[in-house]
Amino acid sequence: MLLNYISTRNIRGDAFGGLTAAVVALPMALAFGVASGAGAAAGLWGAVIIGLVAALFGGTSTLIS
Repeated sequence: MLLNYISTRNIRGDAFGGLTAAVVALPMALAFGVASGAGAAAGLWGAVIIGLVAALFGGTSTLIS
């Protein structure tokens, strides 16, 4: 089933969607880290960890986690 989904067209779209999500999430993660008093680096690490957790345990082929 997964092999039917993987194609150059899908990978290109998925990569563009991931890059767009990262560009949007980066300033927000920095702001949350600074606003919480933990610092910008903590905000970045939080975004990375939450992104990994969402990718591993959440979502479907039609849902963005």
